[in-house]
Amino acid sequence: MNTAELIVTSNILTQGLFNANLMQFATGRTTQVSIGAGGQFYSAYNPSSTDSVITLPELLGLDVAGGTFTSTRGQLVKQSGRSFAADPSAALGVITANAKANAATMVMQTVGAKVFFKVAKKVTSKQRSAINKGFNFLGLKEVRA
Repeated sequence: MNTAELIVTSNILTQGLFNANLMQFATGRTTQVSIGAGGQFYSAYNPSSTDSVITLPELLGLDVAGGTFTSTRGQLVKQSGRSFAADPSAALGVITANAKANAATMVMQTVGAKVFFKVAKKVTSKQRSAINKGFNFLGLKEVRA
């Protein structure tokens, strides 16, 4: 339950500060590309063309040279992104602008998530207690539900 709360809270913060959800922020994959008629999706690394979206590879300077990626038609497409590692003040400016634009939403979502998880922990306390007893029986005392 605590892990889920951490993931939700982290997603709220990355969405508000970097305009990218947690997965997009961590991987730099900001778009999904459809392949095949079966509707399968894969996401390829694609630096955001929006100035308000920042990803971790951009912050660390890992995407300066770009990379070679397969497009939906099978051709190789070279893409390059921007590096905030060379100019951290640019990243700080974007993060500040995002924070100002998304402050009210972030506060409401964070408060809502905290209330939800507090209620959910109380409602599921008996079930989680039974699961924890099972973990103890198996010798997994450090694992908690």
